[in-house]
Amino acid sequence: MAAFVSQSDFDFSVRLSTYTMTVKAGQPIYVPVIVRTLKGQPRNITLSTSDWRSAGLSATVSPSPVRSGLGANLKITIPVGTAPGSYVFTVRGSTEGTFKTSNDSITVIVEPETEGTEGYDRQDAPQTQAEQGTGVEPAVSASPSIAKRASLFRSAKKSPSRPVPAGQRALFVVIMFIMIGVLIYYLGVQLRTGFSGSASGMSGTYAGTSTFCIASVLGGSPECGTSATPEIQINSAGDVLGLVLFGKIDGNGYFDGEARAGDGTTFPMTGTFSNGILTVDYESSSVSWTITVHKQ
Repeated sequence: MAAFVSQSDFDFSVRLSTYTMTVKAGQPIYVPVIVRTLKGQPRNITLSTSDWRSAGLSATVSPSPVRSGLGANLKITIPVGTAPGSYVFTVRGSTEGTFKTSNDSITVIVEPETEGTEGYDRQDAPQTQAEQGTGVEPAVSASPSIAKRASLFRSAKKSPSRPVPAGQRALFVVIMFIMIGVLIYYLGVQLRTGFSGSASGMSGTYAGTSTFCIASVLGGSPECGTSATPEIQINSAGDVLGLVLFGKIDGNGYFDGEARAGDGTTFPMTGTFSNGILTVDYESSSVSWTITVHKQ
């Protein structure tokens, strides 16, 4: 049992990076949790969260306990079929040896599922079949896009294309061969120069850390939290795919893409890939975000 610490000697805060977000059922949510030391020496903070198990939703926060000054991730699982509505999740922090607690909440708004458009095609089918039997041109009334396709089809039937002269066909074949040759040469240069260096052997699964900082409304140092980054996949073409980070690494090892925060907001990210490590960042007057991942 840890010795009791006076609340005047230690204080901390728990803060979520966003307070509301809208999602569709079936999408997992990752929300950065920032645990800040306000007074005293950093201590281990135990984090817990509420959930909506009666509605099928669940939430976990990890790691816990976490050292104050670092960060964690709140993961909310929203299964397919979840009823639309607003769901409030609260993350609470406490530490042994003091009565001090801190908590913050996020409201998750689950959107209703959109209906498909297959019904239009099913409604039009009987009418089309009936009109084909009478030999009368069908009337198109389902939607503007269907009417446009039908109109183009009728125009094609009424105006058959004329055969292309032999000279033009030969010229077209020559141009095609030239274009294919240029394309093959360009791809060969890219393969020899672009991916012979830092991009070679980049494909695989990557993981690392994510540091998210928010400018303090009271001035002074920003509030920052460091948490684990969900796994990221990078293929041999340099495509970066993940729940948080996605973009492209070019042949010179430069990254250009975006990172998605827990509330769905995207931040333009740039960075470099070198020696198996990808480092990207974003910085503005109010927010900075750095993600560093390495191959597993």
